[in-house]
Parts: sequence; structure tokens; C-alpha cells
Amino acid sequence: MRTVLRVGWAAVGRRRLQSLVIAAVVLLSSCTAMVALGLLVASNAPFDHAFARQHGAHTTASFDPAKASAADLTATADRPGVTATAGPFDAVTARLLATTPHGTRPGPDGLIVGRAETATPVDRLELTDGTWLTGPGQIVLSRDSYGTGDLAWRVGTEITVDVPGKPTLRVVGIADSITGTADAWVWPTQTNVLRAEDAVASRQMLYRFDSSRSDTAIRTSLSAATAALPDGALTGSSAYLAVKLRAEGNLKPMVPFVVTFAVVGLVISALIVVNVVSGAVVAGFRTIGVQKTLGFTPGQVVGVYVGQILAVGVPACLLGVLLGRLLATPLLAQTAEAYALSSPATIPAWVDLLVLLGVPVMVGLAAIVPAARAGRLSAVQAITVGRAPSSGRGFRIRRALAATGLPRPVSFGLGTPFARPARAAVTVVAVLLGATTVVFATGLATSLSEVAAAFNRTAAVPVTVELIAAHVGPGPAGGNVPAPRNGGGNGGGPPQPADPAAVRAIIQAQPGTARLVATSEQEVDLAGSTEPLSVRAYDGDPSWVGYPLISGRWYDGPDEAVAGSRMLRLTGTKVGDHITIRTSLGERRVHVVGEAFSNVGEATLIMGTEGLDGLVEHLTPNRFEIGLTQGTEPHAYADALLADLRDVAAVPQVTADTQENETIQVMLALIATLSLLLVGVAALGVFNTVVLNTRERVHEIGVLRSVGMTPGQVRWMVVTSMVTIGLVGGALAVPLGYALHRWILHAIGEAAGTDVPHSVVAVYGPLELVGLGACGIVLAVLGALIPAGWAAGTRVATALHAE
Repeated sequence: MRTVLRVGWAAVGRRRLQSLVIAAVVLLSSCTAMVALGLLVASNAPFDHAFARQHGAHTTASFDPAKASAADLTATADRPGVTATAGPFDAVTARLLATTPHGTRPGPDGLIVGRAETATPVDRLELTDGTWLTGPGQIVLSRDSYGTGDLAWRVGTEITVDVPGKPTLRVVGIADSITGTADAWVWPTQTNVLRAEDAVASRQMLYRFDSSRSDTAIRTSLSAATAALPDGALTGSSAYLAVKLRAEGNLKPMVPFVVTFAVVGLVISALIVVNVVSGAVVAGFRTIGVQKTLGFTPGQVVGVYVGQILAVGVPACLLGVLLGRLLATPLLAQTAEAYALSSPATIPAWVDLLVLLGVPVMVGLAAIVPAARAGRLSAVQAITVGRAPSSGRGFRIRRALAATGLPRPVSFGLGTPFARPARAAVTVVAVLLGATTVVFATGLATSLSEVAAAFNRTAAVPVTVELIAAHVGPGPAGGNVPAPRNGGGNGGGPPQPADPAAVRAIIQAQPGTARLVATSEQEVDLAGSTEPLSVRAYDGDPSWVGYPLISGRWYDGPDEAVAGSRMLRLTGTKVGDHITIRTSLGERRVHVVGEAFSNVGEATLIMGTEGLDGLVEHLTPNRFEIGLTQGTEPHAYADALLADLRDVAAVPQVTADTQENETIQVMLALIATLSLLLVGVAALGVFNTVVLNTRERVHEIGVLRSVGMTPGQVRWMVVTSMVTIGLVGGALAVPLGYALHRWILHAIGEAAGTDVPHSVVAVYGPLELVGLGACGIVLAVLGALIPAGWAAGTRVATALHAE
């Protein structure tokens, strides 16, 4: 055993370049495995894990303080089925007003709760910014209610609560409740808010039950807990399952992408590790023959090579795990943001252990198989296999290439792979995997950019104008709508109602306005469905506003509509069907004539405002969508329009500045990170093959140099030896990457409950496919450049003595 270890360790030092290549491949593969497994862990029920970590409330219950005292509510904690409670907390429903760089900004009506600590038995809050309350005069906002980007209220902002007395509070922190139990929190003794005269006050209790598998079970448990309270004391409640469904709806499009890319990364890394390690062992067949001549048994031969590989692979794997953790940390943080979680998932210790055990085992097995085969050979056979290939291998092909008019170094190089067809085949696999990653990643990144553009509609509608008084709170595109910087002509106070006709006239008169349409958001009932349906009604032609049509056509008349993909999936409706929408004022039968690609969370019916005649008493626009003339800069246009709207409660916004595409950004970051890792591993696989070929042919190179071949010609010969391999690998990668791209897009669309428009799928043009196919040649040539330089610099005398 001591002899085996000594020989194996000596081989590590003697084959330094080969050891370095193996170490680099194992390091990158271990890093990729850590990132991929970390993403898989993050995609495994993230809401459930966050809910358990934060002791989320199964039910958030609201009570009438006039009918249920604090003592009465505290007593419900001892009722059967209740496992934990938090509260009672005094609460009030009110609007928040803030002075920001954009002016006086009203927020939506929200629930403000008096709470002294974050780590309660139920609903443990996690701070995402700032600090927690230390006393009166402070307020902490919910992460979901404080806005995003430039529209976000910052820590340090002064907030006015719209209750009698107009108390002003300072924002000291941003916190997250996994089930959204409040929009803001204040100190329990903040009586000028929580007990303000004429305010909509309540008391809040948070419950966890021993049975929470369904809404029915939760309602039953809540009824049992509150049975002793007076009638009417319970004024409302919400179960966590509704929040979970919304969170999982946002999560579903992300999961197939993350899982697919992670699995692809693991498979490619494993295959290239096997390829490189196997090649390293095969290259040592001649040395194995010498060892057998010296009396080494087959078992000792295998032990030497497995020990040699593991001596390099285990430390490299350890470094790869550490590097993978460093790379995974920002990616997991971005993934958590896309999943709407306050803190990123952590990679558990078992992932480190799995990679630390799995990769060396894979490396060892990759070494054992060829080493065992060599160990069974006789010494003469092993030495013969390890020498340069005989002239019969690929002889006809190499002779045919030599008969062409190609320069001799090029014909020699192109014929090299046919001398070692098995090695050439595994190198083609390495190039194929790397090139497939490039094809797949390039198409997927382009498709995701198309998806973001389709969701945001920034190209078609670069500027919008929000009517504050007509629409305060969450906007149609998400986030909160700011008030005018000048306070809407009301001395810095809340804006006065806007006149849509006056706003329209100002917009139409603004230089740069090309198109203009007003939109109104309404909710109607859909016959046969228990859920309300959102209707987006336009008062003009909406065909230019940027919705890609998946099928059908745009509506033409009051009895026609275009439906979002999600609406069709949720209701089981198809293009061509007739549906009936109704309100308390009447109903209308509508023909669905088209399907539009809309945002994942939108279950929208798009139609003309005349289609709501008789269904809505006063249909008032809440937003104008504006198309600009060519060459008009959106920010300059919005600034000029803001000056003209200084006395009107309407705010122009550049659409690109208000869009947050966390999921898309996470996907693009994953594509870039994993693609770089996988392409690097593939390039190392090519590099390894060229090094092996060059070492085998060092004597032949010496002969060629002695008969007049220049160093430049040697370099060309070595580089062109990889051209055929790169061409074959790239050509095979194009259909494979193309098919993988289409499959993952449809899987993401299926998970999101939407079809995918042709413009998102058809991102490969003929020239792009040719160029992506050529990346196989580029990858192969890049992997051959360094060994080619070494071969060109070899001295003739040294090469002739290297047999």
C-alpha cells in the first residue's frame, strides 16, 4: 500500500499539467453542483419553509373592541385546537401620507397595528431594512406596502396618518410578515393613531391551530376558539392558505426554469468530469504497462491511478464547494426576492456533504473503469495501447486529406481526430455540451427579455399618466402610485380630484404625443365562476398598446373582448367562446375573439369602454397610456408634461422606471452564472484532449520540425486538429439547444398558466443558428490555443528524444 501511495503521489508531481486540468475541472464542477443544488433547495416549497421559520399565522382575525375586550381575546388562547396565539393588538384602518422627492404622496388605506416586538409566538416579523420600534413617534412599514424602486418610501421618511389630528411618525424600518398581517406597525401606546376619534378601530388576534390543512378546518378551529365571545365580536378573518396560493402562483413559472437549468448543470459537469478523468487514465496506459512489468498487480495499478486522481480531486472539490457557496449567496438572495420572501434560503449542510462525497466518488469511478481495463492487460498490450496510434487508424481519411490542395499543416491537423476515434468522440461530447449550453442560454435570455418587454409594454407605452384621485393605491402594473411633486395644487396636501377631460387635453397638446388612450379598471362577475373578473376597458384602439396576441384578433365592437391567457386557463374558456359578465346593474354576453399574453398575475378581460355601458354607473379613466413620436425621449417628455400638469392631480411616469422584473432578472443572472461555469468546464475538456494528443505526437512533431515545418505551421496543425471536432459538436448542439429552449419555455408557460406567443419562442434566426453552431468551433479552437503554443515552442532535439 505504501508503494502504491508513493507512486501515485509521484505521478501527481510528474504530470503537473494533467493534474492542474483535473483540479480545475473538478473545482468548476463542484462549484456548479453547489449552485445548482442550492437553487433546487430554494425552489423546494419556499413559502412553506418561510412560513415555518416565521411561525406564520394560520388565521388573522379582527374583532370589534366594543364587543370583545382584551381579556376576552386573551382567553381564546386556551380554547381547544389553539396551539399558539399573538395579541390582542389594537389596530386601525387609515391612509398614510408621505412627503417624498416626488411631493406629497398618498398611500392606500391600510391596517396599522400596535405591536411592541417582532418575535411573538405567532407571526415573527423579519426586518428587511432599518430597525424595530423603540417607542411612540415611530412606524415600521410592511415590505409589501412601502413600494419599490424610486416609488419606495425610505427609512427616515416622515409619515402622516390620515386620522383626526394628523399625527406624524418617522419610518424607522421595513418588516415582513409572511402572511401579511398588517400594512404598518406602531408602538402600542401610540394612542393618537390607534384610538383616534372616529377612526376605524379594531383588535387583532393571530392564531395557529392543530388542524390547518384546509380553509374548512381553519374556519372550524376559529369558530371553536371564538365560541365564547359575544355575537358579532368577530368582524373578519383571513387564512394563510390564500396567501400561500398567491405566493405559489408567482413561484410556479420560476420552478421549472431553476430545476431544468440546475439539472442540466449537474449532468454536464458530471459528463465532462468523467471525460477528462477517463482521458487522463487512458493517456497513462504506457506507464501502466511499465508498472506491470515491474510487478504491480491489477489492483495496485488501479490504486495508483485512483489515488493520483483523488489526491488532486478532493482538495479541488473542497475549494469548489467554498466557491459555490460564495456564488450561490447572491443568487439565492435574488431568488428569494423573486419568490417574494424576506430572506434567502440557506444551503443546508447536507448539500456540502453531498457534493464533497458525490464528486470524489464520481471522479474515482471515472478513474476506476479505464484503469481496471488497463490493469487486466498484459504489460506488452498496455505499452502498445499507450504508444502512438498505428498507421492503419483513419489511414484512408488522412491520406485523402493529404491528397487535397489544403496546406500540409491543415490536412495533418484535420486528420488527427481519426487516429484516435474514441478520444475524438468523447471530446465531441464535451464540445457538444458546452455549445448546447451556449445555444440554450442565448435563446432563453432573448426569450426572457421578450417576455419582460411583453409584460411591461415599455416599447409601445413608454409613458403613462396616473389619475391620483381616481386611482389611489396599488396600480395596474404593481407598486403604489405617487402624487404630484407639487401636491396637485393643494398647498402640498392630498391632491384634489382630477378632470380626465382636462388631463386628456393637456396630454394631446404636449409635443411628442403620437397616440393616446384612456383605460379604466373594473371588476365584474363572470357567470359560472365564484371569483370576480378584472376588466381593463379602453376608450380607443388598444391594438398598439403592446399586448402580443397569441391567437385570434383584436375586438371590434362592444360585444367582443380579448382575454388574457391566465383568464382563459382559470375559467376554462377558449377563443371563440361566449361568456356572460354581470354587475348589480345588468349583464352582457361577450364574444372572446382573441388571447393576449399578459402578466402572470393578471386574469384580465380587455375590451372597449362601450362594452361596460349599462354595467357601470360612472366609468371614469384611471390611467392614460401614451405612445410617443419617433425620437422623443420619455424622461424629457414626462418632465415637460409634469410641468403642464402642475395644477392637476395626475402624475406622468416613465414606464421603464416603474417596472420591477425580479423573476426575469434572477433567471438572467442564473443563465449568465451557470453558462460561464459550464462553458469553462467544456473548454477544459477540449484543452485536456489537445494536451493528450500533443504529448502522444511529440515525437511526430519533432520529425515534422526536423524536415522544415515552422513553429507557426505546428501551431496551425494543432489548432486545426480540433476544427472537425468543434464543427461536429456545434452542429449537433444547435438542434439539441433549440429543442431544450422550446421545451423549457412551454414548461414555464404551463406552470404560469399561460401560452407563450410566437415572438417569445421564435428568437433564433437562420444567421443566429449558424453563428451559434460555429461557437462549437470557437470553443474547440480556444481550448487548443495554449497547447498549440506549447507544441510550437518544443525544441526539435527534445521532441525526438521524447519517445
